[in-house]
Amino acid sequence: MSSKKTGGHPARAGQAEDAREARRAKAAALRQRELARERSRRVLLISIAVVVVLALVAVVVVVIDRSRKDDVALAAQAVPPNASGKAEGIVLPGTPAAGAPTLDVWLDYQCPYCKEFETAAGDSVVQLAADGKARVVVHTLTFLDGKLGNDASQRAAEGAAAADAQGRFAEYNKVVFANQPSQEGTGYTDAQLRDFAQQAGVPDLAKWQSALEGHAYRDYVESVADSMDANGVSGTPTVTVTPAGGQKKEIPTQDLLGSDPVTAVAQAVAAATTS
Repeated sequence: MSSKKTGGHPARAGQAEDAREARRAKAAALRQRELARERSRRVLLISIAVVVVLALVAVVVVVIDRSRKDDVALAAQAVPPNASGKAEGIVLPGTPAAGAPTLDVWLDYQCPYCKEFETAAGDSVVQLAADGKARVVVHTLTFLDGKLGNDASQRAAEGAAAADAQGRFAEYNKVVFANQPSQEGTGYTDAQLRDFAQQAGVPDLAKWQSALEGHAYRDYVESVADSMDANGVSGTPTVTVTPAGGQKKEIPTQDLLGSDPVTAVAQAVAAATTS
C-alpha cells in the first residue's frame, strides 16, 4: 500500500523565504529611516537650543554694553563727588573749623617738583584737612602733557577722579607721586595706573578701570586744567591760602621746595586763620 509523502514544493519554499527576507529588509530600512529622522530631530532641537542660547547671550552682551556706555556717558557729564564744581579741585576729607582758611594745591602728576613737595609735605597737608585746620582743595593739572609729548598727566588725573569716586583720592595721589618715573617724560601706562589704584585701596578696580578706559572724567580734568589762567596759576607746585572772606596769598615756591615745607604751609595756614 502506497502512502503520500509530506512536504511543499521546493520552488514555493524558496519564494516564501525570499518574501520573509524582503519583509525583514523592509522593516530594517524603516527602522533606519526612523532612527535617521530621530537623529535629525535631535540635531534640529539642539541647533535651535544653541541658537536661542546664543541669541540670549547676544542680548545680554548688548544690554551690558549699552549700560556701561550709558554709565560712562552719565559720568562724563558729572564731576567727582568731592569736587565742588566742574572746574574745581577735589576737597580732601575733613570738616573745617570756624575761621579755617582754604588751602589750594595745584599739581601735575609728571612734575618732579610736585613729587618733591608731595614726598615732604603731602601727609601733613592731608592732616590739616582731617584736623579741620583748613579746607584743602587739590587741583590736578595736565599742562606738562603738551611739553613732554604724552598724555600721562591727563590719564593719571582721570584716574585720580575715578579714585575719588570711590573715596580713595588722597591715597591714589600719594601712590602716583611715589611711583613717578625718574626720567621726566616717561609717563605712566594704564597698567601702572591700575596698579596704583590697587595699591591705594580702590575697592572696585573694574569700575575704576571702566571709568579710566571710557574717559569718564575727561571733561572734568580738562575743565580743571583750563582754570589755571583764571586762578593765576602758571606752574606747579602752586599752593595758595585764602582766609575766610579774605584775599588769596601764594606760598613762595622756595618755601614749598625748601628744607621745611611742612612748617611753611602750617605757618601760612595759621596766619590765615580768623577768629
